[in-house]
Amino acid sequence: MTILLVSAATALAAPATAQSGPAVGFSDAETTTTQGDIATINLQLRDTDEALLRVHSADQQYRATVRAQDGDNDGTVSIRFNTFRGPGEGDTAEFTAVDGDDSADLIAESSEQPGAVLDTGRYNLIASTATTSVAAVLFLEPPGEVGSNTSVVAPETPLSASTASMNESTTGVFEGSNTSTSSTTTQVPTAATGDHVRTRFSVGGLGGAIEGSLPGKNLIYPEDSSPSARTSHMMQTSPNQSITMRSLTIDYGAEESTPPAAVYRLTRGDINTLGVDETGDGSVDRSVSAAIQNIQTSTDGQVTLSFDRSITVSENDTLLAVYEVRNPETSGSQDVAVTLTGEKATYQELGTVLYGPAGQGTLGYGIDLQFESSADKSPPTAPLSALNVTYESDANELVANTDTSVLTTGEYAVRLQTKDSAPADLPQVDLTERFNVATPDAEVTNYSISETSQLSITASTNLAPENTVIIRADGQEADGGISQVQNCVATVQSDGTISCEFDFSESGSDYKIDVLVRQNDTIIAGPTRVN
Repeated sequence: MTILLVSAATALAAPATAQSGPAVGFSDAETTTTQGDIATINLQLRDTDEALLRVHSADQQYRATVRAQDGDNDGTVSIRFNTFRGPGEGDTAEFTAVDGDDSADLIAESSEQPGAVLDTGRYNLIASTATTSVAAVLFLEPPGEVGSNTSVVAPETPLSASTASMNESTTGVFEGSNTSTSSTTTQVPTAATGDHVRTRFSVGGLGGAIEGSLPGKNLIYPEDSSPSARTSHMMQTSPNQSITMRSLTIDYGAEESTPPAAVYRLTRGDINTLGVDETGDGSVDRSVSAAIQNIQTSTDGQVTLSFDRSITVSENDTLLAVYEVRNPETSGSQDVAVTLTGEKATYQELGTVLYGPAGQGTLGYGIDLQFESSADKSPPTAPLSALNVTYESDANELVANTDTSVLTTGEYAVRLQTKDSAPADLPQVDLTERFNVATPDAEVTNYSISETSQLSITASTNLAPENTVIIRADGQEADGGISQVQNCVATVQSDGTISCEFDFSESGSDYKIDVLVRQNDTIIAGPTRVN
């Protein structure tokens, strides 16, 4: 069968106009993506719910064929093409549909490219039905310069591309800490408790490697995921109800998974940490190691710890455990289960543990993101608990969002590093950003009282812009007569100022006026006498 290849411009118009019968086209004639990131290929279908997508590198060293299915019959299928294939010989590129009702299935793939990521350059895209075939082009470009910056934002502030300049790396963060690099920021930003710290690492080419579940967020995370390595396993589980726990069971044999070698030999001496994180910062606030009464193990990968007293794990608390075991001789994701058995209720969580190259580092494939406090000489037990991690492929930025409401006041650092276990094709980076957390505060900086009963108040605050506060003015007539209390909702401006105007029934100059500023139920300034 002869396949007619038409130009990209013709391809866009053909499905909707001149041709009859089933047809397919591309929404974009050209798509450009950073090498190692995820390209989005948009197909348009007419009078059909299925098409083939072929991806051929210009030098024919890479070929893939994908079947696209329009499951919701809206005439479009958007396909995510992960240009990170992985370091293993059997690894393949991943094609997935953006819409859950659609599908994109890899039918065949061949590659003579040696790297874990696809080579840079031109890739020809061919979409076809039984009667039509159209073409477009995908360009993979190398990652650009790397850098980082940190900003403080109000809670619920949406993600958007940063316009702030990026910082390079230099040496030294905390004396005696394990962190070896820091940003060159001349001024470390300070966040008021409750605000969010948004750290952006401008590192293109990481999006494909960290696609999917992050190893450091899994139910069980091995510090070294190499097969057969003896290493620390970190378990983290957060019950959806309060549990008065009398026993803890970790089941590595769930769903017939392969358990760690000799896990049945686990002893009390192998348990480094067992306790409850009550704040959400990833550190143990209440140790329960001393309550271990008995350890039962089995050859099928099950370990049960019994306690000599009831251990309360409240809703939204996190039970943390760190213990030494030897990994199985396997790679890939394995199912695990954790059960908290209480006096009146039982909580079970099903999850995974990831072995092999994909499980190295908290983000996978040797990419490691760590959170550190200047008050502690080691990272928290659960390194990603305080961080919400996303990757913005359009901006080539890894974004780590820190909710400071779970932190105490002090100095902190977020470090992104590609370790030796990372494939050589990935960008090699070591970037650190620091920030401080302080108690929310405000100060009345200016006020004026007019003869027309107008009181103007201006204050400064360390809260991030777009936060709202209440400014309260309590006026008492000088002779003890009339009193007035007025509240005004003020929004923090970009320069950290807040302001309100109050209208008293009589001249404000005849009042003793006290002003305070409140955020939620907390007074952060005043009362301050303003006349």
